[in-house]
Amino acid sequence: MTVKHCESHRRANSIVVMNALIDGSLTGCLLVTHLPVKAELQRHPELVGRPLIVANGDATHPRALDASAEATGVATGQTVAEALSRCRDAVTIPVDGRYLSEVNDALLAALWDVVPAVEAAGWGLFYLDLTGMAPIYGGLAGLAQALLSASEEWLRPRLGIGPGKFPAYCAAARVEAGMWQRVPADAGRWLAPLPVSWLPLDGDGVSRLEGFGIRTLGDVAKLAPSSLAEFMGIDGNRAWRLARCIDPEPVVPTPLPERLTERLEFPFPVDTVPAIEAGIRSLTQRLCRSPSLRARCVGEGALQGELLSGGIWRFERGLRQPAGSADALARALLAGLGARDAVGSSRWPEAALLDLALTVGDLTPEAGRQAGIWQRERVADVGAVAGVARPAAMAPGSALPERRWALGASLTPLSLPARASVDAARGVPRRVRTSNGRWRPVEQVVDLWEVATEWWTPEPVNRRYWRLALADGGLLTVYRDLDSGQWYRQGY
Repeated sequence: MTVKHCESHRRANSIVVMNALIDGSLTGCLLVTHLPVKAELQRHPELVGRPLIVANGDATHPRALDASAEATGVATGQTVAEALSRCRDAVTIPVDGRYLSEVNDALLAALWDVVPAVEAAGWGLFYLDLTGMAPIYGGLAGLAQALLSASEEWLRPRLGIGPGKFPAYCAAARVEAGMWQRVPADAGRWLAPLPVSWLPLDGDGVSRLEGFGIRTLGDVAKLAPSSLAEFMGIDGNRAWRLARCIDPEPVVPTPLPERLTERLEFPFPVDTVPAIEAGIRSLTQRLCRSPSLRARCVGEGALQGELLSGGIWRFERGLRQPAGSADALARALLAGLGARDAVGSSRWPEAALLDLALTVGDLTPEAGRQAGIWQRERVADVGAVAGVARPAAMAPGSALPERRWALGASLTPLSLPARASVDAARGVPRRVRTSNGRWRPVEQVVDLWEVATEWWTPEPVNRRYWRLALADGGLLTVYRDLDSGQWYRQGY
């Protein structure tokens, strides 16, 4: 290959860069390095400080997608067997594509709140159209701070700003985590020492350059574009332009993925399969009422809930057959929960849940005969008697009546206790004031029992129940909270 120097090309390059700086055209690159590792450490904090490998690929030939700094000797693309031979103490986690997408999409949405155009170019890689945005934030520094602050602190993003995508990326890759920098006016000289491996070339373009002793962007910039074009075709011309900080490729906005979420706060911590199942069915019924799901199917669902013991429980499932109804979606999620994971562990929560959220995505149009199913299910959320909400089993074997059954999509508990006024002598009820304000004498104590349960939770239950026959007829159940001393009425 003939190497030629061309002063006219150098002058043209300088003019292009200066014009970009003068007219205010700016592109940003927000870079989160090692996103797969950071995402896994966020939900597995016990692995912080340990060598970690996030593996990609099928189960028979997994390869290292990412590795923590502690995993010395491990490189992206190595087989897991090779990686473990170099770092025997490393922990290997298969990549969770849905969770990683969720983290990436959350950052995409946060950046959309700051600037009018964001392009997601890969895991943790975003290009931003910053043209004309600096004055809105009081200057370039204010805009940069707003972009860095848009992400979670644990992501530790880097921000580069320049006259195009490639120079902005180089600026982001060269700055420290949590910081930002702008490409200087003399961009060609600034890019010159960078390795050719930073060029976004397809195939073996980089190795071909290196094979001819072309190691840096400065080496590429010294060549005549015609020589590179003869040698590498279109990639050669592109490499020359990028090495001279000429990158007219626009930011192509990435639309936000459409997702819908419904949340349910349980009336009490639930730790039984029937109660969690009732919550899932309630959430699917709520979602089916959304106009956004009219004549559409759901392709993926994710459940999340706060655990009474602390922490978050998550379950995600992609549906092989998109669900066109609330019942189909509930069945698919429950079937996934009923199956064991790769190591034989249960997928159900390991502790009681305080709440539950269901997020659905991958929404596609319904086809043919399925049209209208969502509409029909809006009328189907009733029991056998019209107008009567369908009861849902929560914890039928519970010692607390209000924990056993609930009604409707809101899961309103049956037999909720209500505060009561009880006149007692030495702890024995003598009369009870009813809702009309009238005192009703007690004729006889029919039954007496105590309930002491949930001692393992932050709010243990200690009650003494009295089944009373009233002097004017009828039976009434009351109990006294042995911790607070307060009396309550309860249907039993």
